[in-house]
Amino acid sequence: MRIARVLLVSFLAVQSISFLTARPQEEAQPQPQNQSQNQNENQQPAEVESQDLTVEQIQVLMELETIQLRFLVRDADGNFMRNLTARDFTVMENGHEQNISLLKEQQVPISSVIMVDNSWSTSQFLAKAAQVAVDFFKGLQPEASAFILFAEQPRVVIDWTEQAKDLAPQLNNVKPNGKTALYDSVIWASKNLFKDKIGKKLIVLLTDGIDTASRSSFQEMMKVTRDQGITLYPIIYTNQYIENYRRNLKSTPGYRRPRSVSNDFHNLILMQNRFIDQSLRFGGRTIFSNAFSDLHNIYGDIIHEMKSQYVMLYQSTDLDTAKREVKIQTKKGPGRIFIEISH
Repeated sequence: MRIARVLLVSFLAVQSISFLTARPQEEAQPQPQNQSQNQNENQQPAEVESQDLTVEQIQVLMELETIQLRFLVRDADGNFMRNLTARDFTVMENGHEQNISLLKEQQVPISSVIMVDNSWSTSQFLAKAAQVAVDFFKGLQPEASAFILFAEQPRVVIDWTEQAKDLAPQLNNVKPNGKTALYDSVIWASKNLFKDKIGKKLIVLLTDGIDTASRSSFQEMMKVTRDQGITLYPIIYTNQYIENYRRNLKSTPGYRRPRSVSNDFHNLILMQNRFIDQSLRFGGRTIFSNAFSDLHNIYGDIIHEMKSQYVMLYQSTDLDTAKREVKIQTKKGPGRIFIEISH
Protein backbone atom coordinates (compact mmCIF):
# COMPACT_ATOMS: atom_id res chain seq x y z
CA MET A 1 0.00 0.00 0.00
CA ARG A 2 1.39 3.37 -0.98
CA ILE A 3 0.82 6.30 1.32
CA ALA A 4 -0.05 9.59 -0.34
CA ARG A 5 3.04 11.71 -0.90
CA VAL A 6 2.31 15.37 -0.33
CA LEU A 7 4.56 18.08 -1.70
CA LEU A 8 4.01 20.79 0.87
CA VAL A 9 4.53 21.24 4.59
CA SER A 10 2.10 23.56 6.32
CA PHE A 11 -0.25 23.88 9.26
CA LEU A 12 -3.78 25.14 8.70
CA ALA A 13 -6.21 26.16 11.43
CA VAL A 14 -9.78 25.65 10.29
CA GLN A 15 -12.98 23.81 11.20
CA SER A 16 -12.81 22.19 7.79
CA ILE A 17 -9.95 22.03 5.33
CA SER A 18 -10.13 21.84 1.56
CA PHE A 19 -7.37 21.00 -0.87
CA LEU A 20 -7.02 19.73 -4.41
CA THR A 21 -5.19 16.55 -5.34
CA ALA A 22 -4.01 15.15 -8.65
CA ARG A 23 -3.73 11.57 -9.78
CA PRO A 24 -0.21 10.19 -10.22
CA GLN A 25 0.95 9.54 -13.75
CA GLU A 26 1.02 5.96 -15.00
CA GLU A 27 4.24 4.15 -14.21
CA ALA A 28 6.73 4.65 -17.01
CA GLN A 29 7.88 1.79 -19.20
CA PRO A 30 11.59 0.89 -19.10
CA GLN A 31 13.59 3.36 -21.20
CA PRO A 32 17.19 3.92 -22.17
CA GLN A 33 19.23 5.36 -19.33
CA ASN A 34 19.72 8.83 -20.79
CA GLN A 35 16.05 9.17 -21.71
CA SER A 36 14.95 8.01 -18.26
CA GLN A 37 17.33 10.45 -16.66
CA ASN A 38 15.90 13.34 -18.67
CA GLN A 39 12.40 12.31 -17.74
CA ASN A 40 13.26 12.24 -14.04
CA GLU A 41 14.71 15.69 -14.32
CA ASN A 42 11.45 16.90 -15.80
CA GLN A 43 9.39 15.32 -13.04
CA GLN A 44 10.61 17.43 -10.15
CA PRO A 45 7.84 18.28 -7.66
CA ALA A 46 5.85 21.29 -8.78
CA GLU A 47 5.85 24.31 -6.54
CA VAL A 48 2.61 24.65 -4.61
CA GLU A 49 1.06 27.93 -3.63
CA SER A 50 -1.36 28.43 -0.73
CA GLN A 51 -4.34 30.67 -1.37
CA ASP A 52 -6.08 33.02 1.06
CA LEU A 53 -9.60 31.76 0.50
CA THR A 54 -12.59 31.98 2.78
CA VAL A 55 -12.33 28.32 3.79
CA GLU A 56 -8.54 28.32 4.00
CA GLN A 57 -8.15 26.27 0.83
CA ILE A 58 -4.79 24.90 -0.07
CA GLN A 59 -3.72 23.23 -3.29
CA VAL A 60 -1.29 20.35 -3.26
CA LEU A 61 -0.23 17.55 -5.56
CA MET A 62 -0.08 14.03 -4.21
CA GLU A 63 -0.14 10.43 -5.23
CA LEU A 64 -3.60 9.21 -4.52
CA GLU A 65 -3.94 5.73 -3.21
CA THR A 66 -4.05 5.92 0.56
CA ILE A 67 -4.00 9.46 1.90
CA GLN A 68 -2.38 10.17 5.25
CA LEU A 69 -3.02 13.28 7.34
CA ARG A 70 -1.37 14.27 10.62
CA PHE A 71 -3.03 16.94 12.72
CA LEU A 72 -4.09 18.43 16.05
CA VAL A 73 -7.63 19.38 17.02
CA ARG A 74 -8.22 22.16 19.54
CA ASP A 75 -11.35 23.34 21.32
CA ALA A 76 -12.55 26.94 21.49
CA ASP A 77 -10.06 27.67 24.30
CA GLY A 78 -7.12 26.30 22.34
CA ASN A 79 -6.82 23.06 24.32
CA PHE A 80 -5.87 19.81 22.62
CA MET A 81 -8.96 17.61 22.14
CA ARG A 82 -8.18 14.05 23.20
CA ASN A 83 -9.85 10.69 22.64
CA LEU A 84 -11.43 11.53 19.29
CA THR A 85 -12.40 8.65 17.00
CA ALA A 86 -13.07 8.28 13.29
CA ARG A 87 -16.76 8.92 14.01
CA ASP A 88 -15.85 12.47 15.06
CA PHE A 89 -14.66 13.41 11.55
CA THR A 90 -16.08 13.65 8.06
CA VAL A 91 -13.90 13.36 4.95
CA MET A 92 -15.49 14.51 1.69
CA GLU A 93 -14.00 14.06 -1.78
CA ASN A 94 -15.68 15.90 -4.66
CA GLY A 95 -18.78 16.08 -2.49
CA HIS A 96 -18.82 12.37 -1.64
CA GLU A 97 -18.14 11.12 1.88
CA GLN A 98 -15.13 8.81 2.19
CA ASN A 99 -14.50 5.95 4.57
CA ILE A 100 -11.80 6.61 7.18
CA SER A 101 -9.75 3.44 7.44
CA LEU A 102 -7.65 4.52 10.42
CA LEU A 103 -7.64 7.28 13.02
CA LYS A 104 -5.44 7.16 16.07
CA GLU A 105 -3.82 9.45 18.58
CA GLN A 106 -0.12 8.82 18.87
CA GLN A 107 2.94 10.06 20.70
CA VAL A 108 5.64 11.36 18.40
CA PRO A 109 9.37 11.98 18.91
CA ILE A 110 10.15 15.65 19.38
CA SER A 111 13.18 17.93 19.31
CA SER A 112 12.64 21.04 21.42
CA VAL A 113 14.50 24.23 22.20
CA ILE A 114 13.54 26.10 25.38
CA MET A 115 14.26 29.83 25.04
CA VAL A 116 14.16 32.23 28.02
CA ASP A 117 14.23 36.00 27.67
CA ASN A 118 16.71 37.51 30.15
CA SER A 119 16.72 41.08 28.85
CA TRP A 120 16.20 44.13 31.07
CA SER A 121 12.41 44.03 30.63
CA THR A 122 12.19 40.65 32.43
CA SER A 123 13.59 41.85 35.76
CA GLN A 124 10.27 41.35 37.61
CA PHE A 125 9.78 37.73 36.62
CA LEU A 126 13.06 36.27 35.32
CA ALA A 127 13.68 33.96 38.29
CA LYS A 128 10.19 32.46 38.04
CA ALA A 129 10.39 32.16 34.25
CA ALA A 130 13.72 30.36 34.54
CA GLN A 131 12.23 27.85 36.99
CA VAL A 132 9.25 27.22 34.70
CA ALA A 133 11.67 26.68 31.81
CA VAL A 134 13.64 24.14 33.85
CA ASP A 135 10.39 22.29 34.61
CA PHE A 136 9.53 22.19 30.92
CA PHE A 137 13.01 20.99 30.09
CA LYS A 138 12.68 18.14 32.60
CA GLY A 139 9.17 17.30 31.42
CA LEU A 140 10.29 16.94 27.83
CA GLN A 141 13.01 14.46 28.77
CA PRO A 142 14.12 11.99 27.50
CA GLU A 143 13.33 13.74 24.21
CA ALA A 144 16.12 15.73 22.60
CA SER A 145 16.19 19.25 24.06
CA ALA A 146 18.39 22.33 24.16
CA PHE A 147 18.19 25.48 26.31
CA ILE A 148 18.90 29.09 25.33
CA LEU A 149 19.03 32.41 27.18
CA PHE A 150 18.67 35.48 25.00
CA ALA A 151 18.76 39.25 25.26
CA GLU A 152 20.65 41.11 22.52
CA GLN A 153 22.26 37.78 21.53
CA PRO A 154 21.20 34.16 22.05
CA ARG A 155 23.40 31.99 24.27
CA VAL A 156 23.21 28.20 24.32
CA VAL A 157 23.21 27.08 27.97
CA ILE A 158 22.52 23.37 27.40
CA ASP A 159 22.99 21.61 24.09
CA TRP A 160 21.36 18.42 22.86
CA THR A 161 23.84 16.12 24.58
CA GLU A 162 23.42 17.37 28.16
CA GLN A 163 20.86 16.38 30.80
CA ALA A 164 18.29 18.30 32.84
CA LYS A 165 20.39 17.93 36.01
CA ASP A 166 23.06 20.07 34.35
CA LEU A 167 20.69 23.00 33.76
CA ALA A 168 19.56 24.37 37.13
CA PRO A 169 23.08 25.17 38.46
CA GLN A 170 23.75 27.31 35.39
CA LEU A 171 20.65 29.44 36.01
CA ASN A 172 21.19 30.16 39.71
CA ASN A 173 22.83 33.52 39.12
CA VAL A 174 21.28 34.58 35.83
CA LYS A 175 20.55 38.33 35.72
CA PRO A 176 18.55 40.55 33.35
CA ASN A 177 20.94 42.20 30.94
CA GLY A 178 20.58 44.11 27.69
CA LYS A 179 17.93 44.95 25.13
CA THR A 180 15.65 42.32 23.59
CA ALA A 181 16.39 40.83 20.18
CA LEU A 182 13.56 38.31 20.40
CA TYR A 183 12.89 37.88 16.67
CA ASP A 184 16.57 37.61 15.74
CA SER A 185 17.16 35.05 18.50
CA VAL A 186 14.29 32.81 17.40
CA ILE A 187 15.48 33.00 13.80
CA TRP A 188 19.03 32.08 14.84
CA ALA A 189 17.81 29.09 16.87
CA SER A 190 15.53 27.94 14.04
CA LYS A 191 18.31 27.99 11.48
CA ASN A 192 21.17 26.66 13.59
CA LEU A 193 19.95 24.30 16.30
CA PHE A 194 17.65 21.89 14.47
CA LYS A 195 20.01 20.57 11.83
CA ASP A 196 19.72 16.77 11.48
CA LYS A 197 17.00 16.66 14.16
CA ILE A 198 14.08 14.30 13.66
CA GLY A 199 10.46 14.26 14.74
CA LYS A 200 8.31 17.22 15.69
CA LYS A 201 10.38 20.40 16.10
CA LEU A 202 9.35 22.81 18.86
CA ILE A 203 10.45 26.13 20.31
CA VAL A 204 9.07 26.94 23.77
CA LEU A 205 9.53 30.69 24.19
CA LEU A 206 9.26 32.34 27.64
CA THR A 207 9.15 36.11 27.25
CA ASP A 208 7.09 39.26 27.73
CA GLY A 209 6.77 39.55 23.95
CA ILE A 210 8.72 42.79 23.70
CA ASP A 211 11.38 43.22 21.03
CA THR A 212 13.58 46.31 21.12
CA ALA A 213 16.72 45.32 19.22
CA SER A 214 16.04 42.88 16.36
CA ARG A 215 16.95 43.66 12.80
CA SER A 216 14.36 41.15 11.63
CA SER A 217 10.60 41.66 11.84
CA PHE A 218 7.92 39.58 13.53
CA GLN A 219 6.72 38.41 10.11
CA GLU A 220 10.23 37.31 9.15
CA MET A 221 10.53 35.32 12.39
CA MET A 222 7.24 33.51 11.75
CA LYS A 223 8.21 32.77 8.15
CA VAL A 224 11.53 31.23 9.17
CA THR A 225 9.95 29.00 11.82
CA ARG A 226 7.32 27.92 9.31
CA ASP A 227 9.88 27.25 6.57
CA GLN A 228 11.99 25.21 9.01
CA GLY A 229 8.95 23.15 10.06
CA ILE A 230 9.09 24.41 13.66
CA THR A 231 6.05 24.75 15.92
CA LEU A 232 6.18 27.76 18.24
CA TYR A 233 4.81 27.72 21.81
CA PRO A 234 5.14 31.26 23.25
CA ILE A 235 4.52 31.47 27.01
CA ILE A 236 4.07 35.20 27.59
CA TYR A 237 4.12 37.18 30.82
CA THR A 238 0.89 38.87 31.82
CA ASN A 239 -0.90 40.25 34.89
CA GLN A 240 -4.46 41.26 35.75
CA TYR A 241 -4.07 44.81 34.46
CA ILE A 242 -2.67 43.59 31.14
CA GLU A 243 -5.48 41.03 30.77
CA ASN A 244 -8.20 43.60 31.48
CA TYR A 245 -6.80 45.87 28.80
CA ARG A 246 -6.44 42.92 26.39
CA ARG A 247 -10.12 42.03 26.87
CA ASN A 248 -11.13 45.62 26.11
CA LEU A 249 -9.14 45.54 22.88
CA LYS A 250 -10.71 42.23 21.87
CA SER A 251 -14.32 43.04 22.75
CA THR A 252 -14.46 46.59 21.39
CA PRO A 253 -13.79 47.02 17.65
CA GLY A 254 -11.92 50.23 17.01
CA TYR A 255 -10.97 50.53 20.68
CA ARG A 256 -8.85 53.61 21.23
CA ARG A 257 -6.11 53.99 23.77
CA PRO A 258 -7.30 56.09 26.74
CA ARG A 259 -5.12 59.04 27.61
CA SER A 260 -4.41 57.45 30.98
CA VAL A 261 -2.71 54.50 29.23
CA SER A 262 0.80 55.02 27.94
CA ASN A 263 1.61 54.38 24.32
CA ASP A 264 4.36 51.94 25.39
CA PHE A 265 1.87 49.85 27.37
CA HIS A 266 -0.63 49.86 24.51
CA ASN A 267 2.08 48.72 22.08
CA LEU A 268 3.14 45.96 24.51
CA ILE A 269 -0.35 44.44 24.29
CA LEU A 270 -0.35 44.71 20.51
CA MET A 271 3.06 43.00 20.32
CA GLN A 272 1.90 40.19 22.60
CA ASN A 273 -1.34 39.68 20.68
CA ARG A 274 0.48 39.13 17.40
CA PHE A 275 1.67 35.78 18.71
CA ILE A 276 -1.86 34.45 19.30
CA ASP A 277 -3.10 33.88 15.75
CA GLN A 278 0.27 33.29 14.15
CA SER A 279 1.48 30.58 16.52
CA LEU A 280 -1.96 28.94 16.54
CA ARG A 281 -2.25 29.05 12.77
CA PHE A 282 0.71 26.73 12.38
CA GLY A 283 -0.08 24.24 15.13
CA GLY A 284 1.39 25.99 18.16
CA ARG A 285 -0.31 27.75 21.00
CA THR A 286 0.21 31.05 22.83
CA ILE A 287 -0.17 30.85 26.61
CA PHE A 288 -0.49 34.01 28.70
CA SER A 289 0.84 33.27 32.16
CA ASN A 290 0.22 35.40 35.24
CA ALA A 291 3.81 36.18 36.27
CA PHE A 292 4.72 32.56 35.38
CA SER A 293 3.10 31.38 38.62
CA ASP A 294 -0.04 29.67 37.28
CA LEU A 295 1.24 26.95 34.95
CA HIS A 296 1.20 24.01 37.38
CA ASN A 297 -2.47 23.26 36.60
CA ILE A 298 -1.93 22.92 32.85
CA TYR A 299 1.72 21.92 32.75
CA GLY A 300 1.06 18.22 32.18
CA ASP A 301 -1.50 18.92 29.46
CA ILE A 302 0.91 21.16 27.58
CA ILE A 303 3.66 18.53 27.65
CA HIS A 304 1.21 15.84 26.49
CA GLU A 305 0.00 18.07 23.68
CA MET A 306 3.51 18.80 22.47
CA LYS A 307 4.16 15.08 22.10
CA SER A 308 0.79 14.17 20.56
CA GLN A 309 -0.94 14.19 17.20
CA TYR A 310 -3.71 12.40 15.33
CA VAL A 311 -2.99 10.27 12.27
CA MET A 312 -5.75 9.61 9.74
CA LEU A 313 -5.73 7.30 6.72
CA TYR A 314 -8.44 7.08 4.10
CA GLN A 315 -8.57 5.54 0.63
CA SER A 316 -10.22 7.31 -2.26
CA THR A 317 -13.25 5.65 -3.83
CA ASP A 318 -12.80 7.54 -7.10
CA LEU A 319 -9.71 6.45 -9.00
CA ASP A 320 -10.67 8.00 -12.34
CA THR A 321 -10.93 11.70 -11.53
CA ALA A 322 -7.79 13.60 -12.49
CA LYS A 323 -8.22 16.21 -9.76
CA ARG A 324 -10.43 16.25 -6.72
CA GLU A 325 -11.34 18.45 -3.80
CA VAL A 326 -10.91 16.88 -0.36
CA LYS A 327 -12.45 18.28 2.83
CA ILE A 328 -11.89 17.10 6.38
CA GLN A 329 -14.16 18.46 9.09
CA THR A 330 -14.72 17.91 12.80
CA LYS A 331 -18.19 16.98 13.98
CA LYS A 332 -17.39 18.07 17.54
CA GLY A 333 -17.72 21.84 17.31
CA PRO A 334 -16.29 24.27 17.95
CA GLY A 335 -13.13 22.24 17.41
CA ARG A 336 -10.60 23.49 14.89
CA ILE A 337 -8.23 21.31 12.91
CA PHE A 338 -4.55 22.17 12.85
CA ILE A 339 -3.40 19.97 10.04
CA GLU A 340 0.13 19.24 8.95
CA ILE A 341 0.40 18.19 5.33
CA SER A 342 3.80 16.63 4.89
CA HIS A 343 5.95 14.04 3.15
